[in-house]
Amino acid sequence: MQRLLVSVTGLAPGAPLAAAVALCDALDARRVPLTLLVGPRPHPEVATFAAARRRAGDAVLLHGFRSVHDDARPYRRLPVLEARLRLAGAARSAEALGLPVDGFAAPGWTVSAGTRVALAEAGLDLLVDDTGVHRPGLPTAGLAGPVVEPGRPAAAGWRSRLARTRRPAVAAELLHLTVDAGGRTAQPLLDAVDAALADGALPVSAVDAVGRRRTRRPADGSVDPELWSTTA
Repeated sequence: MQRLLVSVTGLAPGAPLAAAVALCDALDARRVPLTLLVGPRPHPEVATFAAARRRAGDAVLLHGFRSVHDDARPYRRLPVLEARLRLAGAARSAEALGLPVDGFAAPGWTVSAGTRVALAEAGLDLLVDDTGVHRPGLPTAGLAGPVVEPGRPAAAGWRSRLARTRRPAVAAELLHLTVDAGGRTAQPLLDAVDAALADGALPVSAVDAVGRRRTRRPADGSVDPELWSTTA
């Protein structure tokens, strides 16, 4: 059975946040969880919203190491040492805001091998990229599938693109639909969600897509079940 993952980026106070709230209401009515991509230094309103949605069952992913407006290119070539340093800084920023996160997604959906290593070492071992949802430390754990932004010309014909893939059985495991809260209307995304549900897709969050995982243990050995936890 194909899994359906829905994510939202571009979260910011004002109209984008209002759009995200409306999207949550629409998805709740369809019993579809949402995966929120939030930068490490979000506005307090965004952090409060994301934390509340996480308590309600949605997933929250760290979207980049600095802000949601990071250029996508550095993530494709970061060496492991630099990735470790950037991840540590982003972790401290998110933790200071009291925002638990479940994993990581880079702007542009592509990360370097060094970033994967840094994520696995840090225990933030859930990654969403342009090929699916993964546990960086467990190559066999995850679901493969494309990222589709309904409403963009490149997204047209996503069903036929899935059918033409070299590994249709694997690629059909996951359909990842995403929308920018500060950009286009969410209606094309909702139409695509309805089509996927009609085809029998099973809605999941990024956490549920790869299964629950252990709590991240900080360097001092302590564990806070509400911070950096995929089980809280």
